[in-house]
Amino acid sequence: MKAAVITRYGSPEVIKILDAPKPAPAAGEFLVRVHATTVNRTDCGELRPRILGRLLYGLLRPRRTIFGMDFAGVVEAVGNEVTLFKPGDRVFGMCPSRSNGAQAEYVCIPEAGPIALMPTNMHFEDAVVCEGAFYANSGLRKFHVGPGHKILIYGASGAIGSAAVQLAKASGAEVTAVVAARHLELVKSLGADRAIDYTAEDFTRVGERFDFVFEAVGKTGFFRYRKLLKPKGTFMATDIGPWGQYLPLIIWSAIAKNNRVVLPLPTRGSGHAFVEFLKARIETGQFRAVIDRRYPLDAIADAYRYVGTGQKVGIVVINVAAADKSKHMAQDNRIDTGSSQQARGWP
Repeated sequence: MKAAVITRYGSPEVIKILDAPKPAPAAGEFLVRVHATTVNRTDCGELRPRILGRLLYGLLRPRRTIFGMDFAGVVEAVGNEVTLFKPGDRVFGMCPSRSNGAQAEYVCIPEAGPIALMPTNMHFEDAVVCEGAFYANSGLRKFHVGPGHKILIYGASGAIGSAAVQLAKASGAEVTAVVAARHLELVKSLGADRAIDYTAEDFTRVGERFDFVFEAVGKTGFFRYRKLLKPKGTFMATDIGPWGQYLPLIIWSAIAKNNRVVLPLPTRGSGHAFVEFLKARIETGQFRAVIDRRYPLDAIADAYRYVGTGQKVGIVVINVAAADKSKHMAQDNRIDTGSSQQARGWP
């Protein structure tokens, strides 16, 4: 099979499109012919990890050679003891983080893993939306964000942020989204009650306080947000912040048990239930894909370079099974808000 193979850390130049052995499903696994996957912040962090990241991904070289968490495709074969899926089923979900991922033509997935049948009539590229939503949902679920709550989401146009806007709104919360001017209409279309252009005004002076502030991109220090929080409000981060600024605050909050600053990671083993939950949201029109750019597998290094700029909106799709690759080349300056479908790794 054709795969994006990574055998050492470095820049996107280390990614090679090679012929790799086609995996065979073991007992309890099934083989998926991948039609679409993504390149995201997690992939870029795994490609060039910092010291703490190397403890997770491999000290000297990556423990796995094929990255990619999100996937959508068709079941091609099943191993012994598989009962939930059969060849021909259209499926979507997330690859376990400790095995090879979906940036390849085929991937093996455990039947009990984070996977579900795709909603009817959904396009494959609209289904590779789980990773960002998985991280967004972990905080919203932990603190039961819902009716009566006010939440501000900074970086609401990214994969995690755009998912957080939709999931928070679907739960009944009042949502304020902070983005650049060019994304104001996008976040409004996703359900934000208020959209603030951070390039035109100081969003920390909006004159109100929030039950939750969700920093979805890890670019701004906590103390800028502190005055936005209610006395018992919670600041939720998606990573340890610029230069690790959130880490001591997260540790202190855990010691004090005050939930002031938290990094709400998904619970191990929660992926399957989450994918089923997200499928239901898609089917009811409460969640849809926001697609920034599309690349063929052969151009995946370009996708890594683009995601590495920190400017992506929503998801960057890799069309693995595109028959006519020329029409799927990178489409600059195009944002697809999902009109075709009203519809880091602990899966």
